[in-house]
Order: sequence, then C-alpha cells, then structure tokens
Amino acid sequence: MITSSYALPPILPPAAHPRLMLTARELPRIRENLCGGKYSNAAGLFWQLCDVEIKGEGATPEAGTYHMKEYLALEAKALNALLSDDADKGRAVIDTLLFLLRHADFAATYMQARYSGHLIFVAAEVYDWCNKWLNGAEKEEIIARCEAFAKAHFEMGYPPEKQAAISGHGNEAQLLRDLLAFSIAVYDERPDIYAFCAGRLFEEYIPAYEQVFAGEFHPQGPCYGSYRYAWAMWFGLLILAMSGNRVLPEAVGRTADSLLYLTRADGEALRLGDDYNECKAAYTAKNPFGVPLFLAAAYTGNGAHHRAALAQLPAAYLVPFGHGLDFYDEGAFGEGVISPAVFLIFEGMTPLWEPEKRPLGRYFDSPVCATVYNDGERLVLMKLGALWGANHDHLDTGCFQIYDGEILASDSGVYDSYHTPHRKQYAIGTVAHNCLLVGGEGTRVPCGGKEPKTLAAWLSDYRMAECLFHQEVPERYEIFGDLTEAYAHTCQRITRRMCFEPHRGERGVLTVTDSVTPKEADAPVTFLLHCQSEPVIRGREILISGKKKALRCRVETTSEVEICAVGGAGRQFEVKGVQYEPQVVTAEAGWGRVEITARGAVEWTVTMEIGNK
Repeated sequence: MITSSYALPPILPPAAHPRLMLTARELPRIRENLCGGKYSNAAGLFWQLCDVEIKGEGATPEAGTYHMKEYLALEAKALNALLSDDADKGRAVIDTLLFLLRHADFAATYMQARYSGHLIFVAAEVYDWCNKWLNGAEKEEIIARCEAFAKAHFEMGYPPEKQAAISGHGNEAQLLRDLLAFSIAVYDERPDIYAFCAGRLFEEYIPAYEQVFAGEFHPQGPCYGSYRYAWAMWFGLLILAMSGNRVLPEAVGRTADSLLYLTRADGEALRLGDDYNECKAAYTAKNPFGVPLFLAAAYTGNGAHHRAALAQLPAAYLVPFGHGLDFYDEGAFGEGVISPAVFLIFEGMTPLWEPEKRPLGRYFDSPVCATVYNDGERLVLMKLGALWGANHDHLDTGCFQIYDGEILASDSGVYDSYHTPHRKQYAIGTVAHNCLLVGGEGTRVPCGGKEPKTLAAWLSDYRMAECLFHQEVPERYEIFGDLTEAYAHTCQRITRRMCFEPHRGERGVLTVTDSVTPKEADAPVTFLLHCQSEPVIRGREILISGKKKALRCRVETTSEVEICAVGGAGRQFEVKGVQYEPQVVTAEAGWGRVEITARGAVEWTVTMEIGNK
C-alpha cells in the first residue's frame, strides 16, 4: 500500500469492468468501428496484430525485451477477447501477459521508463478488459510486478512523486497514462494507487495546465510540445472514458489549433525548440501532428482537428510492422500513444462539431506570447517568449521566422541529441535564432538551465518577456514586447516590435524594430538573421535567395552599423570563433547567419520583404 498526501480525487473509478478507456456502453460503437468498413486500414492492422506470435525476445539488444509490436499485439488480443466475450481468448491473453511480466528485462536500455511503462499500460488493459477471467493470485502477481517495474525503472519514482508538471519527463506517459491507467484497472483491489496518482494529477497538474496551456500554444515547441500534449490528452481521455467528465482546462483542448498554425505548406512543422522530426522518418516529418490532433479531437470533438488528424495518420503511425521500436529510432510516436486498438476505441468517442473558420493569423498569449500568420502558403512566426521552460525549450526570446514555400528566415542548428556539444553550446542558444546579442551574449539562462520544479517557481523565476501590445487585422499582424528581463544581465532596457503586413510588397513584409540600451555604453548590439544560403550584402541591404523565393532586407538606423555574414563550411555553427559541429546535418540546419552590429544604445528597423527570386 502507498500513502497519498493529496486530497481524494473528486472522480473515482466506477465499480464495473470494463472502465479503462471504455465502458460496456461503448462496445457497440467500437464493434462498428472495427467491422463497419469505414476504418478498414486500422481494422486490418488490428486483425494482423491479433495473429502476431508474442515471444518476449525484444526488437534489438539495445531495447532489452521490449518490442512495441508485440505489446500492441497483446493489446489487440485483449480487446478482441473483450469484444467477443471469449473466455479461451481471455485466458490466452492473461497467460501471455504473465509470461511477459515474468521475463521482461529493461535494465540495459536508457528508455527503460518508457518501455516498462508501456508494459504496465498493457497490463492495465488486460487486467480491466479480461478481469472476469482473472483469479485472485493472478491479480496479486500482476499488481506486484507492475509496481516493481515502476519502482525500478520510472524516473518519477514509485509512488510517482518526482519531476514536475511544467516541463520534462513528468509530462509524459509515466503518470499521465501508464500509472493512471494501472490505478483505474486495479482500483477495486488497490484504491491507494489511484488515490496517489489521480490525486497528484487533480491537485498539481490541472492547476499547472491552466498556466502552461493558457495561451493555447505549448511552450516546448512543435515536437516535444505536441508529444507531451498527446500525453495530457491521454489523462483527459482516461478520466472522460470512465466517468463522462472532462477535467482538463478548456484551453488544453483548444491548444490543438496552434498545431495547425505551425504546419507549413509542405506538411512539415515549423522548427521551434528541439526538433526531432527533421532527423527521423519521412512520414513523421510530413505528418507531424496526426497523433495529438487525433487525441484532441477524441476529447473535444473538434471537426477541423479530426479531419487534419485522419489526413496525417499513415499506417506506420498505428503500428510500425517489421520494426517494433519507437519514434526515437524510426520516426513514429511510440510506446502505444497511438495504435489500431487505441484508434478504434477513441474514434467517435465524442460527437463531432464544426468550429468557426480559423483566421489567417492570431495571437497566442502567455507563456509563449507569439503571433503566427499562416495563409496556407506563407507562415510567419513572431515570438516573444514570456516564460522559459528549460528542457527542450530554446533561448529564443524575441525570435521570428519566415516561410513561403521554403524557409527564408530560419531557425538554425540540429537536435542531434540532448547532451551533445552542438545542442548545448549552439543549437539551444540565442545565437542560433533570429534574436539579439548584447555584449556578445544572448539571453540569461534562468536557474542555471534547470527545469522548473513548481508552478510558483516557473511563474516567478523563469519570466523572460512581456507582451505590451498586439494587433491582428487583415492589413497587419503586430506584436510588441519588453525583453528586458531576458537581457537583464546586459541591458537596462530592450524592446522589440515585429509586424507582418501580408499585402505589402510582392509577397508581404516583416518589419522588426528594436530599441536597446545596454548597461555598458560601448557594448556591441547584434541583430541576427539566419538563412539557408549565403547572403549577398550591399551596404545596408541584404539579399537572401532560396530556391524559388527571396528575402530582400534593409537596415534603417542612425547608428553606425557593421553587417557581415558568418557561415559556410566550418562556420555555420560558430560561437565566439568555435565551431560546434552536429552529429548529423539536416536539410535545414542552416548556411549560417547575417550579423548586423552597432555599439551602445541603438534603435533600428530591419525590413524584410518576401518576393519571387
């Protein structure tokens, strides 16, 4: 038994089984999804999984005994037993689960929390869906072994009291799906587990989510933000499925809209924060948001999100046949965040409704404080970044990006791995973004770069900027912010105004105006502009050429400025004369950057006009 210091959750599991992801009243809908022909792709994969032989030998030596396809197969077999009410199938599923629990070994893999968590989740599904065919001894063994795996392998510990609800791995499957699902399944025998896990989620995570998702834009970016968003939706869906209650703040459901705004015309996500999509499988890069959009639509019923999700769910997302690992190795979301069984269960769970047409551009409030314009061809990001989240967040306060069929003003660097010199010394730094350097330095690094442990600490110690004004009208999309807190170590005051005028010039104009007062009177102030090809510099005019489009830039200021290019082979990822080469170089890693530098207090405007080449 574990002891909880949290208040008893306001919602408790019902007495009857099944109650995990579904109840008895949902079985006809799920049977229709499986047999009605509307979702033949998912249904076909489901029946293939039901025929998979489960050996428990693992996919690769590095993964221990973990094999995602086998876990998805056990999940499918358990759902089939439930739907058919077949005792023989149920007993075969139980025997297979016990075999896996007795032989599982995750100690050799750095993914042990995720892999063992997936087994705990599948064990919860079997425990709940095949409950009437389990005996008392088997229930005790399943519970004991799952608790032992969590205690041995979970980064959050067991009971899950470590990590936080703001950023980091505490926002992933360990608590939000795996242990919550386990606690729902075993509630009759062990109500203490639900009291702790759900108690922490209701008492700590929901208040944190009210702040994290307040601006309806996840601060960890399109990759890790959407991944962790998917796990937040799992929390909401598990409670909704067993109780009929939606417990997440409404802004969480609406956050899926930001994923559509961050989708480029080529189907890829705008690069923001650590980005693994560009290093992974092609189907992931071209379909970055199918999984979180599907889960969000299942929870909210938003028809626009549902259509976008179905357009982005190729078979490889549902189950990577022939491989069996996770997205770190193959490009897909892994550990069962989506599967044929999950799809068939959640599809149609919430009736669909049609939202109002999305405006071409909108402002997303704190913690991100960003304006995004996306008309299906052009995508312009103007981000202040009110709160920094560490972890996979970058030091990009006040950044901007321009895309028009290709990236023109870009992010820079590669997310080659979490602890590489390239990532730590270059890619996450201000120098790798379209931001400002003052005295050669980027923004401050709150709390030494450590993840915020509490909501109060995040709201007070990690504040970087404030939005002073924003405006979204068809003629102009504008955001103005005070960045002084981000540059408090080098500046007395610093502001940035960004304005995109889509109908000005050939293809639109982005104007960035800065006012900088350094603490040192002669300190250099540098405007950074990253590009994919070598720029042409003529006086105060800069030409950045893409394959079909170009960016024509002009610097207006009364200060004396020096404009130079830093890039090309051996210098693309240079910081203070040192090149930090990544382990891999991706298509948009960047040629380098333009540096526009003045000394002392400076006010300048950089105008960037998009045009055909």
